[in-house]
Amino acid sequence: MLRKSTQKTRIFEKYILKNLVVATFVTALSLTLIILLTQSIKYLELVISSDASVVYFLYMIALAIPKFLDAILPLAFTIGCIYTVRRIINDREVVIMSASGASFFNIGRVFVIFAGIMMALQFVLSGWGAPLSVAQLQKTQGEVKSHYATLIFREGVFTTLGNGLTAYVEKREGLNEIKNLVIHDENGVISDGKITTVIAKRGIINLTNDSQQLLVYDGTQYIKDKNSAKMSQLDFNQYTLNIPIENTVMSTRWQEPDERVLNKLFIDKTSAPQRDIQKNNEFIAEIHKRFSTPLLYIGFVLCIMTFLFLGEWNRRSQTFPLIKAVAVIVGVQVVHIVIYNQARDYTMASIGLYIVAILPILYGAYRMYRYHR
Repeated sequence: MLRKSTQKTRIFEKYILKNLVVATFVTALSLTLIILLTQSIKYLELVISSDASVVYFLYMIALAIPKFLDAILPLAFTIGCIYTVRRIINDREVVIMSASGASFFNIGRVFVIFAGIMMALQFVLSGWGAPLSVAQLQKTQGEVKSHYATLIFREGVFTTLGNGLTAYVEKREGLNEIKNLVIHDENGVISDGKITTVIAKRGIINLTNDSQQLLVYDGTQYIKDKNSAKMSQLDFNQYTLNIPIENTVMSTRWQEPDERVLNKLFIDKTSAPQRDIQKNNEFIAEIHKRFSTPLLYIGFVLCIMTFLFLGEWNRRSQTFPLIKAVAVIVGVQVVHIVIYNQARDYTMASIGLYIVAILPILYGAYRMYRYHR
């Protein structure tokens, strides 16, 4: 009889775990898609304005998902747990399992195990997954803005580049290749004060920190001296032109704390760049946030079990405990975010991140201990 009871309990635990996984990740996916619908407008505008490929848009959407999941998973986990608890209570499954010999701890153990799994997932995601995706997302946006800045060379249009430069391109091909181009320099930017006109069959544009480098092939350069009005002609197979662009995007940028993996947040003040040293408080706050956030899962699940399980198992008596559980969880999450924002300015406030994460755990453990006694 004991073996049958144990077997039934294990089957019920697998059933609960299955419901938890499905409810949590369906909720996480739904919330992620909702956020993506709003945030994707920004990426779509960037792609459209840059005339970039749709592949870039899809790639940026994919890179944004880990960042959103990092913020959404605790909420999705909470919704998944509440949904599962309410379901097994309303369907009288808890009553049936209790009548067959399963204890409160047998039923609740699977929730704690699932919380432990989610803690590990959250730690890996916030420590490495989300920062890597955010850094790559920022890099991709910069590439689109910079490489597609070559759109100043528009097909079939005379375009003013600034500094007296005028360009005409018959056709564009690929990311940075242009065909049959004319560039006229009125102010002598290209040839040291001389009026220059370059005609070429083909060109390739490469971005540098302060200019766009244009490699032109199979063309002719006409140079006119302003003083003597003499014209010279130079035929070339390959020629390099440096075209200054005021809005050129820098190829390198300082990485924000949320763009750095966990080990990169620990900086050495003796060798770190000056800006990293100035932002050290933000790095410390980010470290403590990534270590304290996984603890919220245990606190949340214990709050749900405390308020919903330790009472009457019927539909009418579940409303008020549910409201209390949601209020506590929302309050803990809000306080955790507020303390994190304060910790970015005051390092000692980081201690509060652990306090607000541990208090629900202690409360839930105490309530369950009294219930067991």
